[in-house]
Amino acid sequence: MNGVYKCTNTKGEIVYIGSSGVALDKLESNHRNTPGYKNWTSTHFRHNLTSKGQDWIFEWIIKPFECDKKVIETIEGALINEFVPKYNIDTNPVESSIKYKRYE
Repeated sequence: MNGVYKCTNTKGEIVYIGSSGVALDKLESNHRNTPGYKNWTSTHFRHNLTSKGQDWIFEWIIKPFECDKKVIETIEGALINEFVPKYNIDTNPVESSIKYKRYE
């Protein structure tokens, strides 16, 4: 099961859109708490979440449903291009997954 989530700031603006196959609470914990983990890498979003986003809210835009990663990333990409969130650098998740060989 995969879904698309958004992260909104205190003004209600969507600052990030992503997709995931894990529960929202685990997803948020991963984004907020990974700086202390071994092999952690900072992303543009995680850096800003840590420095500015203590009160930012994670919510599903599309609740998880049965689909493969390519389908959910296609939906994610469409929503990124519709809302243009401030901290999304990658605007084409499908293309990136192909490039980094997450799938073909």
